Amino acid sequence: MKSINQIISHIISKPQFQKISQKRCFDKLVKLLPPHLKNAVIFTYTKNQTLFFVLNHPGLKMEFHYKVNLIKTLLKQIKTIDVECKTMQDILDIKYFVSNKQPLQKKKQKNKLFYKELAKGEFKILTKNKKLQNLFLQIKDAITTN
Repeated sequence: MKSINQIISHIISKPQFQKISQKRCFDKLVKLLPPHLKNAVIFTYTKNQTLFFVLNHPGLKMEFHYKVNLIKTLLKQIKTIDVECKTMQDILDIKYFVSNKQPLQKKKQKNKLFYKELAKGEFKILTKNKKLQNLFLQIKDAITTN
């Protein structure tokens, strides 16, 4: 019986799904970039044998300008090493630009922490001060009710 990875790779190897395998190769390329560049890439796409990198910060555009040769060598190495990427179309040029649209940010859900009280409220009140005794009794009652 085939595993799910074998089934997916078999489906992606078909010609009608060439864009999916190409996208997977470009994702592998982005993962090979240095961390500060990898985090700057929103997405990649191709058009007319040009690979476009869409960036999220204008300051990193110059950094990409200096690293174009690194990206081209990584692209050539992926084609030689990875079997899925051998059929990828030839990329002649690499371009990069900053998106003018802000990426959608997911709303953070506030999780309410809930845990069971581990204390049983069994302790001796050793103080002789009446105010402190009343406070300790209130604490003891709060622990036993929870």
